[in-house]
Formats: sequence, structure tokens, C-alpha cells
Amino acid sequence: MSSTLNESERWRDELPEADAFSAEEFRAWRGLIRLRQTAMREIDRRLRAASDITLADYGVLITLVGASGMRLRMSDLGAQRMLSPSGMTRVVAGLEDRGLVRREPDPTDGRGSLAALTRAGLEALRRAQVHHHAAVRETYLGRLTPRELDRLAQLFEKALPGVISSPVWPANDSGAR
Repeated sequence: MSSTLNESERWRDELPEADAFSAEEFRAWRGLIRLRQTAMREIDRRLRAASDITLADYGVLITLVGASGMRLRMSDLGAQRMLSPSGMTRVVAGLEDRGLVRREPDPTDGRGSLAALTRAGLEALRRAQVHHHAAVRETYLGRLTPRELDRLAQLFEKALPGVISSPVWPANDSGAR
């Protein structure tokens, strides 16, 4: 066993990491990834258990409630949720099957369609928000002071301008590139 371990370590030394992160960069990146994965997994678990809504469903519903007329072109909704067209279609179809969203023809472009939030969808969103907010606070926000939250938002905005200040994300087609 130790000869295999020594051989593996030799390979690692022979093939060094290109342009390695500094210790500070690595800690910041690892922390962000671990925090995101842990929080999102827990939020999704709680939403499913309490309201039969997935985190992806919640994302669509919360995006629609903030849109003008509580409706968006499917392509715009997909862009804002950072989902592929097929992924967006699957989520919206599931919501539509449950009466939470309906699809309507786009009056400005007959080739496209709009996703519109229904009253039942808004009611489901409001019920789910209780669990969403509690999970976010327990896994993330509630551990930070108001001053730390403000500083964190400033740092996010500095790292990726517009990520906090833009009312819609991605802010444009180049978004997070």
C-alpha cells in the first residue's frame, strides 16, 4: 500500500499544478463552493419536504413574481435562471402541470411564448418562502452580523460588478463571463 502511495505522490510532484491558487485564493474559492453547495442542498431539501417545490421551481416562481405582469418570455426567464432552453422548458412544464405557471403566446413575437405566474403559483411561492427564508438564515445569513452582511455584499459586487446592484441577473448577455 505504501509503495502505491509513494508512487502517487511522485506523480503529483512530476505533474505540478499550473498557475496554482495562493493559499488565500484557495480558501476563498473553496469556502464559496462549499457554502453554496451546502446551502443550496439544504434549501432544496427543505422546500421539497415542506412544499413539494424544488429549488429550481422556486427560482422560476420568484423570478416571475418580480417581473412586469408576473410574466416573462421563456428565453428571458431561462437566461435569468441560468438554465438551458431545455432545462427551462422542463421546469416550466412541471410547474404548468401543477397549475402554478401557464404558458401564453408572446403577443410581440408569435414564435415565442411567455411563462406567467398563476394565483396558485403565487400562493405556493408565498408558502415556500417561509421555508426558503428560514433555511437561508439558518445555513448562511443568520450567522453574520448586519455589518458583515453589508461587507460581504460589497465584496461580491467588487468581485463581479453588477452581481448585487443589477436588478436582473445576468445584467446582459455577457452576464457572468
